[in-house]
Amino acid sequence: MPTDTPEPPFPDQPQAMPGTTDAMTPRPDHGEESYKGSGRLRDKKALITGGDSGIGRAVAIAFAREGADVAISYLCEHKDAEDTARLVRQAGQEAVLLPGDISSAEHCRPS
Repeated sequence: MPTDTPEPPFPDQPQAMPGTTDAMTPRPDHGEESYKGSGRLRDKKALITGGDSGIGRAVAIAFAREGADVAISYLCEHKDAEDTARLVRQAGQEAVLLPGDISSAEHCRPS
């Protein structure tokens, strides 16, 4: 764990929804450097909603480092989603990006 980890209280950081990780100070720790994994999900597949940032990004990183390929569903934060996919691929796993509004039945129907 880094020794320079920021401590609360953090400043208010209002953002219009959906927010972006780049706009946050300090930048959140999603486990990019600290989480190592041990292969517990080797050969598994995971679908993570909201995997572009926040808890979803942390879960995507952890699952990939545990050995799972990861499909990342997200609304419209393309840069954040690409950053998460890059981290999944750096862990040696496949990343699939699925942009769109999963609250829309039409979006969720197969084409």
